Amino acid sequence: MAETNKKQSAPYASFPTFINFFNKLQETGIPSRIDPSVFGNASGSVSYSVIAALKSLKLILEDGSPTKTFTEFVNATEDDRKVLMRGILRTGYPSLFNGQIDLTTATAGQFDEHLREEYEAKGSTVDKAASFFIAAAGFADEPISAHLKNRKPVASSSSSRKSTKQRKKDASPEGDAQQTPRAKAPESKPLQYQLIDLMTEPDFPDNIKGPIWELVQYLTLRQSKKPSDAAKSESDT
Repeated sequence: MAETNKKQSAPYASFPTFINFFNKLQETGIPSRIDPSVFGNASGSVSYSVIAALKSLKLILEDGSPTKTFTEFVNATEDDRKVLMRGILRTGYPSLFNGQIDLTTATAGQFDEHLREEYEAKGSTVDKAASFFIAAAGFADEPISAHLKNRKPVASSSSSRKSTKQRKKDASPEGDAQQTPRAKAPESKPLQYQLIDLMTEPDFPDNIKGPIWELVQYLTLRQSKKPSDAAKSESDT
């Protein structure tokens, strides 16, 4: 019973990258285990996000072994893949197809809430998980509402992170008067993390992932050296 009630995680990989992985295996053959080495020069964030998606959708076992459906999907024609994807979605997202939510009328807000409650998606992962499902549903010709198809990213919205009290204060004349002279630029994540998020977005060109990943590694290394450099500067003075 405990295993039955265990919540699944939602795939958050780039859907085009996910499909391209299967296309590549049509040429190279299916390995006995799916691990990061199978992805060649792809970045760690890309390979691990695809592996996580494969596990969520029950296409590989916990040890990375491909399932029968995985093999069928690799070898299938494009039309047959659409049919297979419908079954894969129902396996990977059981709560979306058991009557808990009507995908043909659901709003983007309802869908996001469902991802948070049923698949424990948080922060920017909600946007990534939603993008994957919407793209997968389109690939499979699965009917979803126009509201869901036109969903906009929400994690980057600064207003979504403000409390109701703060938004009211900002909207008031007094809030404007107090806020104008003390306006601050919004805080953002370090550049290397922004770049990693960017690489996991749908339609990100594969041919520039290598140089971007090298830049991420350089920025990470430079940041790790800053504390020691500062300490050395203090000792010199």
